[in-house]
Amino acid sequence: MAQRFRIDAENVVHETVDGEVIAIDLTNGSYYSLSGSGPAIWGLLAVGGDEEEIAAALAVRFDGDPARIRSEVAALLEELVESSLVVAVDGAAATSQPEVDCNGAKPAFEPPKLERYTDMKDYFLLDPIHEVDTAGWPRPAA
Repeated sequence: MAQRFRIDAENVVHETVDGEVIAIDLTNGSYYSLSGSGPAIWGLLAVGGDEEEIAAALAVRFDGDPARIRSEVAALLEELVESSLVVAVDGAAATSQPEVDCNGAKPAFEPPKLERYTDMKDYFLLDPIHEVDTAGWPRPAA
């Protein structure tokens, strides 16, 4: 059985804005930009995909050499694991088939690009919002 991965939801917050994933690692204060085919890969990681499933889904969604797509997916997964943005998990996938444009035209495959930024590290680590409990923050006066 292939190793599955998922986003580390306990320590990483993320949002997709204009086709780019912005992720913040709350444990070290770094933030990341994921572009190219990265947001499509990130979406499949959100539901616990494995390397082969992700590569196969991208080969359906994008026009490109399947071997190159597999290689790029493997390289990105390695980077994401090293950066502690995703974690290995056990269990079955909940992935669904990727959506393809109705007219059958597929966009060209763009390699995923992960960039790390540390310029706001001190702000993210000082911000108490990542220490919120179920009461929320700021807490109302008692």
